[in-house]
Amino acid sequence: MIPLLALDIQTLPDVAGIRSLYQLDADISDADVVYFALQRSRASRADEFMPYHLHRVVAVNAVLHSRQEVLLHQSAAGQDEAAMLQALAALLNEHMPQIVSWQGSQLLLPVLRHRAMLHNVAFPGGPTGLFGQTLELSRLLCQGAQPGCVPQQEMAGLCGLPRIAEYDAPQSWAAASAGQLPRLLEHSAQRAACHYLMWLRLAALQGQISALTRSQHEQKLALLLSQAGGHWQDFLQQWPAHNRG
Repeated sequence: MIPLLALDIQTLPDVAGIRSLYQLDADISDADVVYFALQRSRASRADEFMPYHLHRVVAVNAVLHSRQEVLLHQSAAGQDEAAMLQALAALLNEHMPQIVSWQGSQLLLPVLRHRAMLHNVAFPGGPTGLFGQTLELSRLLCQGAQPGCVPQQEMAGLCGLPRIAEYDAPQSWAAASAGQLPRLLEHSAQRAACHYLMWLRLAALQGQISALTRSQHEQKLALLLSQAGGHWQDFLQQWPAHNRG
């Protein structure tokens, strides 16, 4: 089986980029800069979806499944965006994994493409073939229906996994402004773990892996998270042993 990378990112509005693009005065507050960008989105799209190029990546988190091993990849606290993307590029070049996400084509992959171009970071496959093989769990489950109709956290909850909050741009900005950025970063790491666990379940149901293999890898991840400590203890409490394989 080829390596797998269950991937998640956390973004915030790119305040510096918005200022530069629209030549906003330095005395305008960061909050007003973000409000301006959201108002532009409402006017052009009738919603608050921030354009891909105006998302600044503040965390890259993943679970790597390679050579029967399970490893965590987490960006360092305070690491700048270019360094995060370079580290991800190095990981991709080393393992050439299949990317696993819930709904990666809606935000994750386009944002990474745009921000990698901004920072002159080369991902495998070039700008149009970024990451090579990608697997979106929501699309596999929808099978032709409109993808993304089911929130990841709700499906995870029904599967006995932790329900990890998902944030849009206004919610992320509000949380970070309220001093909750560490919590946002923790949730990103936990969502990546949920992506991996949901892939294991689906792969076992489809016969790609055996029930025993699924159980073994769930136990490997549980051990890894228990050793990591910190916010993973809360994750493990929401993922009781009787729901592991």
